[in-house]
Amino acid sequence: MLSEFDALEDAYGAEKAADLRKACRYMLRTQFAYSGDRGTANVYNTLTDSRFRRIADQFFESIGYQVHRNAEEQWVGILLTDDDPSSVPRMRLDETMVVLVLGSHWQEEADLGNLFDRATAVTTFNVLHERYRDMLQNAGKPAIAPGRFLDLLKDVALRNLISVGEVDYDAQDREIEIRPMIKFVSGADALARLETYVKAEERGMRSRAISAVGELLRPGISVSEGDTA
Repeated sequence: MLSEFDALEDAYGAEKAADLRKACRYMLRTQFAYSGDRGTANVYNTLTDSRFRRIADQFFESIGYQVHRNAEEQWVGILLTDDDPSSVPRMRLDETMVVLVLGSHWQEEADLGNLFDRATAVTTFNVLHERYRDMLQNAGKPAIAPGRFLDLLKDVALRNLISVGEVDYDAQDREIEIRPMIKFVSGADALARLETYVKAEERGMRSRAISAVGELLRPGISVSEGDTA
């Protein structure tokens, strides 16, 4: 791969080669790049440039990732092709459930035809937290506090899967934009999986539920059975 980057530098100059290296590092850090975010235009443009796509694809393939692009929705993402759980980041169960709530909400809006520009779903913090709280209460489990829920949403935002808006003090709420890439880490059937999880919890079948959630999130993320919500 070093020779490929050297050839790119010879053909297009040191600046373009540096742009591609920066774009690759950015993707390894965040997993997804969304063109609408501040400071990501160069990353998105570089990874979708026909002159550099092959090199980027080969680089990520060499370390076990496949590059996904969607020109209509204007995002680029990398997903692991290795199914070995030890090779992927591990998430706490509460983090996993927040991702599933986001995925199920996006999917419902998509099914209803309520998506906005670039296939985004727009909702609010209070709506999502209520949905999460109801789900956990139905399973007989305590929900996390709003502050912790917000922290988890901000963690998801670091991967560019959602955008968390500024607080509206009058409404005591904030806007949340859920992006279409969420389906790659929550699954197209996130709502059905959530319902299965809740029913399993009601029957006291915790180990089976965690296994089902972990299976859902491969190859992007995995769940540690020792963690609790």
